[in-house]
Order: sequence, then C-alpha cells, then structure tokens
Amino acid sequence: MNRFYDDIAADYDRLWGDQEYAADELAFLRDLAGSGPALEVGVGTGRVAIPLSGTGLRVVGVDPSPGMLEVLRAKADNAQRANVEVLVNDLRLTGVRGTYTLIYCVFHTFFYADSRADQQRFLERARDLLAPGGRVVVEAYHAGASRLARWADGIRLTEVWPEGCEYEIYRHDGEAQTVHVTWVRCDRERLRCSSWTERYVTPGQLDDLATRAGLVSDQRWSTFGRAPFDANARRFVAVYRLPSAGRAQAGG
Repeated sequence: MNRFYDDIAADYDRLWGDQEYAADELAFLRDLAGSGPALEVGVGTGRVAIPLSGTGLRVVGVDPSPGMLEVLRAKADNAQRANVEVLVNDLRLTGVRGTYTLIYCVFHTFFYADSRADQQRFLERARDLLAPGGRVVVEAYHAGASRLARWADGIRLTEVWPEGCEYEIYRHDGEAQTVHVTWVRCDRERLRCSSWTERYVTPGQLDDLATRAGLVSDQRWSTFGRAPFDANARRFVAVYRLPSAGRAQAGG
C-alpha cells in the first residue's frame, strides 16, 4: 500500500479527494473531539485533517506514505488556520506519543492492516493514547450483500474517459475475510498497476477487538450523518470510548 499511495499521491485529491459526506464527517469528528488534540491514523493528503484543524483543533496525522505526507504539508502551508503535525508511521502507532481526546481511522484504512494482530494492536495503542472519556472512531465498508456481490463479479470498472479507463480486480476469501485487490489505471501515456490485501471485519468482530483492548462500545451508525446501521448498510461508523474513570484494563 505504501508504494501505491506514493505513486498516486499527486493525483489522490483529484481521484478521491471529494467525498459527498465530507461535511457530515467533519461535523461528526469535531463534535467528538472536544478540546482535542485529535490523532488521525492514515492521514493521507489531509482530506479530513486539514479542515478539522481549521476549526481550531490541533491534529496529529500519521501515515506510512511519505509521498502522501509531502502533499499534505504543501496543502497545509497554503490553508488558513491549518495546524497539522505529521509523522511517518502506520496503524500500529509504534512510538507515537501524546494524549488525545479523539483518535480516528476512516475510509476503511483499518482494513489495510498487515494482520489481525496489527488491528488489535491499533486499538490497544489507541487505548493507551486516549484521554479518559476519549473516543476512537473506525469507519469502513460493511461486507454486506452489495459488497459481496461486487467481489463475486471479480472485476469492477470504476471510471471510463475518452483516453482510458480504471478498473479493479478482486479475489475474495470469505473464510479468511480477505480481499486481494488489483488496481489498474491506463491512458494514452501511462499504465499504472498496484495490488494489496484488505482484511475486513464485521462490526460485531470490531466490537470484540475493542472490548479486548479495554474500550467500550459507544455508537454505531451507517453514515457520519448518524443514519441507523442495519444489515443493508454499505458502510459503518463505529465509536468506542475509554471509560472516564481512567485507562481500562485490556481483556485476555
């Protein structure tokens, strides 16, 4: 994934930088962050972190892609009131310091972990870094009927224009709960190709991981606009809380 994002860093905002739910996402995270600071895991080019910091909140962003962070720094230099500190780091948060009222990981970045152990490690490190009463937000796709149908097709054409196209090829392992994705984008001048593995979890499985990390389930929605979650939801937004009495003991 690092090589993929380094390769597309200059084009990322043009390809995926505009999300129709961005205003709801910003309001949702700002509401939970309180006085801050906030930590974004998988900060990328700052699609979320820069406007969030523009509300007066200090934001620390970690990402394993130096190319994406280079774009973020350039954008932050030109943004009003941007206060984003960036670190090259990954989901395991090794060596990250500080105390945060909000730690968030959105756009299914959580599924890019190298292993289930790393997903568990993220939640444990989040527990260690949260202020009492602080919250962790994980947003990702829901592996429901629509997602399973997409994977079963094996290929999805995501964009077509006069000079080229973009498509994705899927290999789904339901038992392991993994999806191997090959991404191809081609035009008259260039062919780009990358592949990675996503390790998805169900919302219930994520709850179990969070409980083992010593966090308490606080909210679950299908959108940042707080639409109720049900079996037909395409995505989910899960919120976990560190008990206000102090740092909880992790389970076995």
